[in-house]
Amino acid sequence: MAEKPIERYRVAVLDDYEGLADHAAIYETLKRKTEVTVYRERLENDADFQRALANVHAVLLMRERTRFGDKELAAAPALKLISQTGRTTVHLDVAGAARRGVAISVTPSDTGNSTVELATALIFAVLRRIPEVDRRMRSERWPAIAGHLLEGKTIGIVGLGRIGAQVARMAQLFNARVLATGRTLTPERAREAGAEAVPLERLLRDADIISIHVPLNDQTRGMIGAKEFASMKRGAILINTARGPIVSETALIGALKSGKLSGAGLDVYDQEPLPMEHPLRALDNAVLLSHRGYATEEVLIERYQHAMENILNFFDGKPVKLINPEVIKS
Repeated sequence: MAEKPIERYRVAVLDDYEGLADHAAIYETLKRKTEVTVYRERLENDADFQRALANVHAVLLMRERTRFGDKELAAAPALKLISQTGRTTVHLDVAGAARRGVAISVTPSDTGNSTVELATALIFAVLRRIPEVDRRMRSERWPAIAGHLLEGKTIGIVGLGRIGAQVARMAQLFNARVLATGRTLTPERAREAGAEAVPLERLLRDADIISIHVPLNDQTRGMIGAKEFASMKRGAILINTARGPIVSETALIGALKSGKLSGAGLDVYDQEPLPMEHPLRALDNAVLLSHRGYATEEVLIERYQHAMENILNFFDGKPVKLINPEVIKS
């Protein structure tokens, strides 16, 4: 039986920074059945959005890369579906989409192992000063830069959930002591991950390395500020692969400049992409990544696969994984 044609639909894939959308196995089917435009560069202004979205029926959003609010929805009057990778919707005006009759579909969460691996890599990059040695190998014969062991250190895990617990188990492999804190953390759950449950104040005071793994919400926004940095050991290290606003950037920069922190490994920021003139870019003791926590080829391609399946199912009259199914029932 011939495939049901749905050529009249137009799809925009936004923020494919890595150029992997067309690596999904289903991409050729989507391309054959719809008119697909993939945008590698970020849409920066109103004119960009108007040009990209004016006649589009479905938008595939890579989570949190583009804020999709009333202005963006207004630029897409023909929009019927937002196919979102992952389940995070903090960047989406979900209520606004519903008012305009736009359905939103999501994809399954991944295991989080990619973020665990990245947090681990940042810990070692900062401890062993790997980026600094690498840079200086380009201009010096043999840079004599001594790093530090993880063995024997105390690592503090702020948020012992799915990812934090895995980081805690990793640290034990290197004979590190693990402290953990969390709003609902019990001593029993901490012990299961090989950690000791302690209040945040004690964790900040005792830890050599502090790794952030809590979600961003009203309780965690700004939870690490000037007072918290002041309570840390001099020479401590901060790792943040969670969300930028959990840590005060102003206080963080001050701690790095003063030497209160000997280093930081950062994958997330208040503003993303990080502005070129941002002061963090000028600090040699900050290892900076571009929100790579989940962004491996394996995870990205899998997310594109699921999101494109959702688009095809929706336009074929079989919508799945909608977070606002009432839109298509009204």
